[in-house]
Amino acid sequence: MRCFVISGISRTIIEDILRGHLRTLELRNVINIATALNARVGDCVVITSAKNSDLGRGVTGIISVVEGKEIVSHSTFYARNDYFEESEMTAVRLRISPKSVGRIVQVFRKDILSPVEAEVLKIDSFFAR
Repeated sequence: MRCFVISGISRTIIEDILRGHLRTLELRNVINIATALNARVGDCVVITSAKNSDLGRGVTGIISVVEGKEIVSHSTFYARNDYFEESEMTAVRLRISPKSVGRIVQVFRKDILSPVEAEVLKIDSFFAR
């Protein structure tokens, strides 16, 4: 099946997802935001701890379904006597429902701001290598 790929998620977060303690991811990485903005409710996403540059054949992750999406912007202001600075940050919150574990077969990406997609095989049992 073809899924969007959310990469660089810490192992502790992935373990919390597997235990059912965590249902919402707040993504702040540019590549993950570009991917999450293209994901719609009902789409498949693979969540992996592998960095974006390490994505390739054999990388494993959690196959999940997107149940909700929210785009959030934060503004931060900093001021001194004659200096004023404003900073904005955009984050995407994805509410997910984990379904199974999968292994990436092939990664599809065009450029840095395009969504990362992959062909994923669902792992139902142990595969000896």
